[in-house]
Amino acid sequence: MKNQKANDLIGSIIKEIETNSVNVEKLVPMFKELREMAKLEEDPLITRSIRLVYEHLEANGGWEFQTLEDSEEVEENLTYLVSLYAKSENKYNRDEIREIANNMTAAA
Repeated sequence: MKNQKANDLIGSIIKEIETNSVNVEKLVPMFKELREMAKLEEDPLITRSIRLVYEHLEANGGWEFQTLEDSEEVEENLTYLVSLYAKSENKYNRDEIREIANNMTAAA
């Protein structure tokens, strides 16, 4: 993301996941705040992806979606997706975010 506050929040989300695993009560408000920042950047892909993440967290009480082919660690999978948001202007990151979002939509 372009906004430094958004990137700081991304860092906080990653730290939260690494420290406390996937704590839905803490993460959902953080993702909702990040989504508002993505809306201000007028980035529909990131906005949609973030919404899908927090809706998945709310619906499942945790993260049960695999984003990395070679890892079944819940924290690693969610952290990886969140880390893509920090450099979301990168073409390859956008492609991966799009693919993950489409897979999440299909699985819902």
